[in-house]
Amino acid sequence: MRDRRTAPGLLAGRVLASFLGLAVVAATGFVWFENKQLTDGVHTSNSIQEVKAGDDGYVAPHLGNDVNLLLIGLDSRKDMDGNDLPTQFVEEALHAGSSGIGYYNTNVLILMHIPANGGRVTAYSIPRDDYVERPGGAADVPGLGRIQVPDMGQGKIKEAYGDAKTFAENKLVAGGLKDKAKIEAESREVGREATLRAVQKLTGVHVDHLAEVNLVGFYDVVKAIGTIQVCLKAPADDPIENHAGTGLKLPAGISTIDAATALQFVRQRYHLPNSDLDRTHRQQAFLASVTHTLRQKGVLGDIGSMQSLFNVVKKDIVIDNGWSVLDFAQQASNLTGGNATFYTLPIKGNADVPDAPGSKTLTSVNLVDPELIKKIVTDAFANDAAVAPPPTTASTTAPSTPPAPSTSAPAPKATVTVDNGTKTTGLALKVSGVLFNEGIAVAKTGDGGNNVAHTTIRYGAGAADLAKQIQSTLGTKTAPTADKSLPADGIVVVLGYDYKLPPDKPASSSSSSDSADGINSGGALDMSSQNGIPCVY
Repeated sequence: MRDRRTAPGLLAGRVLASFLGLAVVAATGFVWFENKQLTDGVHTSNSIQEVKAGDDGYVAPHLGNDVNLLLIGLDSRKDMDGNDLPTQFVEEALHAGSSGIGYYNTNVLILMHIPANGGRVTAYSIPRDDYVERPGGAADVPGLGRIQVPDMGQGKIKEAYGDAKTFAENKLVAGGLKDKAKIEAESREVGREATLRAVQKLTGVHVDHLAEVNLVGFYDVVKAIGTIQVCLKAPADDPIENHAGTGLKLPAGISTIDAATALQFVRQRYHLPNSDLDRTHRQQAFLASVTHTLRQKGVLGDIGSMQSLFNVVKKDIVIDNGWSVLDFAQQASNLTGGNATFYTLPIKGNADVPDAPGSKTLTSVNLVDPELIKKIVTDAFANDAAVAPPPTTASTTAPSTPPAPSTSAPAPKATVTVDNGTKTTGLALKVSGVLFNEGIAVAKTGDGGNNVAHTTIRYGAGAADLAKQIQSTLGTKTAPTADKSLPADGIVVVLGYDYKLPPDKPASSSSSSDSADGINSGGALDMSSQNGIPCVY
C-alpha cells in the first residue's frame, strides 16, 4: 500500500461526512413527507447486514432505540459509477490537483450516538491515520457468488475501504464482470463492510446506520446553501508549494466563505499546530457552522427549501438500506438545535512503519490503545448523554450553551504579528489562539528564527496599552518596548525559549492535550464561539 496521504492536493473527502451531517440534519425536517419521497434516488448499502455473527469485527446490536450512526467521507475524485470527476472542475474550480490521482481513503470517520430520548448527541471523530486491526470484508454478487476479502492486518483505518475495494474489484474483473458501474458499486460495498468491521472492532459498539458522501456532493450542497461562516483563532496561510497545500488564506475571526473556500478550509493540514488533529476539529466546526447557517437562513423550518436541498444531496450520498428517514427524523431533532458534543479519539503518539509488508518505504501512523478507545466509546454511548458527559482522557467538555471568549474578538486595534523564535512547531499559532481567547486577533504569524532565548514584545506609536495587555495575557517577564521602526499601532511578538503555554489554559481546549497516562487526545470541540460559530485553528 502506498501512503496516499502524500498525494498532492488531497480533496475534501476528509470532511465530506461533515457535509453528510448537513444532509442528516436537513432530513430531520421532512416529517410530513412519505419516506419514499425522501429516499427515492438515494444510493443504498447492505453492508451492515453483511457483517454477521462470528465475523471478525462483528458487534451485536444494542438494546433500546438509541442510534449509532457512522458518517463516512471519501477522498475520491470519482463519481458513483467510478468515472473521474471533470478535470477542469477538480483542477481549476477546486485547485485540488489532477482528477485522476484520488483514491478511496475514508479521511472522515465520525461515529455519532443519538439518544432516543432527545438527549445530547455524542460524536467521536476517528483520526484517519490510526493504526488499527482491519478485518476483511465480503459481498454477495449476483452471478459471481461471494467475494471475500481476507484479514488485512494492521494498517491505517482510512485505507480499509480502498484496500478491500481494490481486492474485490480485481476478483470481479477476474470473474468476468465487465460492467464498469457494476464493478464500482459491488467493490465499494466490500469497502464499506471492511470499514464497518474496522470501526466496530476498534470502538466495541455496533453501527446501526451509515451514511457516505463523495466530493461532488459536498461541493454541490455548499453551493446550494450559498455561503457559510467559519471562525479561526489564528490567521490561515497555506500556500500551494511543491504540489502540496490548499492555497487557503483567511484572517483570524469570522469569515464568510463560498464552496471552493470551504474545501480549502477543511482540506488544510499543513501550517496547523497539530496537523491532522486540528483538521479534524475543522471538520467538526464545519458541521456546527453548517447547522447554524441552516437555522439562521430558516431552511430547517421551510419544507420547500429542505426538499430542494435534499434533492441536491441525495444523488451523491449512500445510506444503509435499513434506514427509515422518518423514524430517524423523530429521534434526531436535537441535532437541529446544535445539541451535540464532538470529540476526537485519543492517540498515544506517532511511529513510522513499513508502507506494506516487506516494504522499505515507511509511512507515519497514529499509535492507539484499542482497549482504552473501547472503554471511552462504550462508556459514553451506554450513558445517557443528557444526564452526564461522556468520559474521555481529556477533561474538556462542551457546555450546552457555547460561551463566548472572555471578550469577543473584534478587528484588532493594532496589527499584531506573532513570530516563532524557537524550534517548537506551531507555537506562534497556539499563542495566537491564547490571544484570540482574550479578544486580541493576530493578523500574521511568522518565523522568527530558531535561537531566540527571551520573548520580546515591541510596539509602535499608539499601541502601548495593547502591548501591555498582550504581556499580561502571555505572562512574559520582559516588558514591552517602543520601536519607532514599526508602523503606528503595530505590535510584533517574538517568542523565545523562555515562553511556555499556560498549563491551566492551553491555546485551545480543542487542541491535543496530554493526560496523566500519556495519551494524546483531541478532547471536546472547543465551543468558544462568535455568533454561534465555533472558533478553531
